[in-house]
Order: sequence, then C-alpha cells, then structure tokens
Amino acid sequence: MKRTLTASLGFLAMAMAPAIAADIPVKAPRLAPVAAYSWTGLYTASTIGIQWWDISGPYVAFPDDNHNTRGSRALFGSHAGYQQQFGNWVLGVEVGYNTGYNPRYTSSNSISADCLGGAIAFVADRTCHSRINNYWTAGAKVGWAWDTWMVYATGGYANGRVDTLTTVTSVGVLTSETTARQSGWYVGVGFDVFVTKFMWSDVILGLEYQHVDLGRVTHIDTLGVAPAGDNDRNLRATDDVIRAKLTFKYNFAGPVVARY
Repeated sequence: MKRTLTASLGFLAMAMAPAIAADIPVKAPRLAPVAAYSWTGLYTASTIGIQWWDISGPYVAFPDDNHNTRGSRALFGSHAGYQQQFGNWVLGVEVGYNTGYNPRYTSSNSISADCLGGAIAFVADRTCHSRINNYWTAGAKVGWAWDTWMVYATGGYANGRVDTLTTVTSVGVLTSETTARQSGWYVGVGFDVFVTKFMWSDVILGLEYQHVDLGRVTHIDTLGVAPAGDNDRNLRATDDVIRAKLTFKYNFAGPVVARY
C-alpha cells in the first residue's frame, strides 16, 4: 500500500511539472541595439547641375540704355565642409566653388530694351553679351536627420566673376569689354541620403537648389575704344542652380551609434 501511494504521488508530480513550469515568469531576452546613422564628420562633394543667370543694368553715362542678358548652362562644383549631429539636428559649415562646363556668353541685340535701346541714346547694330564665369560660397548649414536621410537649409556669403562684352552685330567686332568680381549672398535647400560605405568613407547622394545674389557693381570698360566712361555699366547679377551631389563623408570615430 505504501509503495502504491509513493508511486502515485511520483506520477502526479511528473504530470503537474509542465503546468507549474508554465506559470514561472521567464525574463525576456535583451534586444540587440539598432544602429542609427551618424551625420557627424568631415566631407567633400562633387556636383553637377544647371544654372540660370540674370545679369542686368543701365549704362552709367546713358541710364536709358541697358545691358541685360539671361542664360543657362551646365555647371560643376567642388565643395568641402564639416557637420556635427545633435539628436536629430545637424549643424555645419561649407565652402564651395562652381564654374560652367561651357564658358559661352548669352546675348541680346540692339535696338531693344535689353541692349542699347534707350529713348535718347540708342545704338543700332550692337550685341550685348554677359556671363557668370564662376562663383564661390562660404556659409552655414542646418539640417534635420532621421537615420540615413537628412533635409537641410544653407546660406552665407557668395562672390562671383561677371564678364560682359559688346560687339558690332553685323561683323562681330569687339567694341567694349568688362570683368568684375561681385559680392553678395546665397540661400539654398536640399536633401541627402546615405547609400553605402566605400573604403574609409560614407557615400551620400543628394539634390540641392541654390539662389545666388551677387549684388550690383559698376563695370569699367577696359577696351578703351569708346570715350572714357561711355561703356561703363552698373550691373546686378543673380543665379539659380539645381544640382545633384555626390558626397564622401569621413567619420573616423565610426559611422553608427547604439540606439535601444
């Protein structure tokens, strides 16, 4: 009888063991940290895009006459900067240099409101030419990042070289020539996305719009064919740019931080 009772209790304990085990709380396993991309680091960028410029203004001696042209062309640029991430915010500084693939001028013809078509001193058979040869920028950058994506705004100082010519339309003879560096400002917006790592750098692709205002400067005719001062012009230059960016960011402290 005693043996039978002992055996019964043993079988009962074995039967209840799974149910008791199911009621014992089990500690959940620790989740592995998720890697969040860091935008902190030094970077360089190459860009390619299109610019649309507007160069316009009157002649100093004949304010009814204008030297206005507008044009567009492909351009490329080189940029360098440093940025630091604080939570979702990214703050940085950047410098850049931009120049056109084709150094051509854009033109307007007299007699017109854009070229030597003033009511008092209009000049026939002339073509007005101008271009923004190159420009450089230096300014600040403020971004908002979520993991591998970032949108940003930029702004700061701009300085560009503006060249102008006038020619006799029928024969192409040069009648005046000016060049001047003009200073102003720029603003822009864009977005970047991290795509992969390459050797010691992060590869980032982006798209950016930039507006550049180079202010107004008096251009002095250096050719000297006309009487002194007759071909000096007071010109304002602006430029609008849309560009694609290929950025290499160098972050020797490591590209990711732990986030739980």
